[in-house]
Amino acid sequence: MKEYYTKYLENNCSEKEFQQFIELFVKPDQQSVLDANMKEHWKRTKAGEGETPDLSDTLHKIHFEINNQEPRKGKTRKLVNNLTRVAAVLFIPLAIAFFFTLGKKDISMEMQTVSTPLASKTYFVLPDGSEVWLNSGSTLSYPKQFSRKRRMVKLSGEAYFDVQKSKTPFEVVTENVQVNVLGTAFDVMSYSNTNPEVTLERGKVQLITNSGEQQILAPGQQAVIDAENSSIQVQNVDTEIYSSWIDNKLIFRNESLKDVIERLERWYNIEIELDGQFVSDKKLTATIEYESITEVMDLLEITLSLKYEYDKNERKLIVKPIK
Repeated sequence: MKEYYTKYLENNCSEKEFQQFIELFVKPDQQSVLDANMKEHWKRTKAGEGETPDLSDTLHKIHFEINNQEPRKGKTRKLVNNLTRVAAVLFIPLAIAFFFTLGKKDISMEMQTVSTPLASKTYFVLPDGSEVWLNSGSTLSYPKQFSRKRRMVKLSGEAYFDVQKSKTPFEVVTENVQVNVLGTAFDVMSYSNTNPEVTLERGKVQLITNSGEQQILAPGQQAVIDAENSSIQVQNVDTEIYSSWIDNKLIFRNESLKDVIERLERWYNIEIELDGQFVSDKKLTATIEYESITEVMDLLEITLSLKYEYDKNERKLIVKPIK
């Protein structure tokens, strides 16, 4: 009985062995042997890192239902009893598998979320040892424990990743693009209402847009994804410009005033409005490290020939051209 039982649980028994196992199982004098084999198997098996679930009550209930069937006569009664017992033995390993899978699923599916408010950023380490710098106004969700098949995180906003090398693929999922890597360092910027950017510092990454378009980046390249048609444009860049924020610096190199204003709003957590009559094709080259927002706006006044004022009622800065 024990040999047939073990082979059955391991799915290694032949059709003949399976029939012999069923014949042994339906014999009343074999019930105590079957119970002992089941209990021994449960003790040997572990559900993840937790304790083995106790299915004794389930087994007792199955036996109770079998023994309390309405009496039947002849072959009909024997057939029903046999089928019921077969159902019982089939149920036990399935129940064990269900509870074990449920326990493992709870661990891998338990999500953690890290969010950073505007004018701040944070650093933390993922369960696999990968490092993450999360920029202002951003959110990253990831499982408490990565599975063996994939390491998947979900990003809204901007984050810099230094991924621990592993055979298990690492995936960054955003609203418009998915980034697949094995071990590398890169920056992903995917704020709402902006075209996502992926800047690769070292290693190799693969991008997949919502439309299925794919692109592989080499170090020093940046991909800009058109949020409307999911197209990808690749250019060579100075990666320091796009990752300097992790060192408390903002670097602008011939960047449009509109883009500068968007980054300053997140960096200082303040609303900045461009006057409707303002010519927004002005470009800025500068490095901002520990300057206050007032010092930065004074710099813009000098370099871009503009003026600004603070609206106390609306609590925002208004940028206007010099007339």
